Amino acid sequence: MNPRAIRVLHVDDNDDARTLLSILLEQEEDLEEVGSLHNAEGLTELIRATGPDVLVIDLIMPGRDPIEAIQEAREVAPDLRIVAFSGTVDPQLLSRARQAGASQVVRKTCDVYETLDVIRGRSRPSAQ
Repeated sequence: MNPRAIRVLHVDDNDDARTLLSILLEQEEDLEEVGSLHNAEGLTELIRATGPDVLVIDLIMPGRDPIEAIQEAREVAPDLRIVAFSGTVDPQLLSRARQAGASQVVRKTCDVYETLDVIRGRSRPSAQ
């Protein structure tokens, strides 16, 4: 465990997306996966238990509403950087995510370098 690593918690209902992100995080010395969930159930408890620096969350998942989960995560951990990833371009959903407390809203992409840059907090354009 690298004490200076960025601690990442991610939530996505797509098993392949979660596995890929876990593999990517494992390869990066400055990033550390502290948890992964397939839906937003139990998210605030896991945030409290793991103390992540960054939450990466999908905006469209079955079960608990990810927008509500973002809002609650923001209340529980005000300094948490929340990156909402979405495959949608629905402006209302993206706006709701920002209003709920997402630090950044980004379209899901195949570009792993862009994904890692976003997690690291390097400037990338938000989804429109």
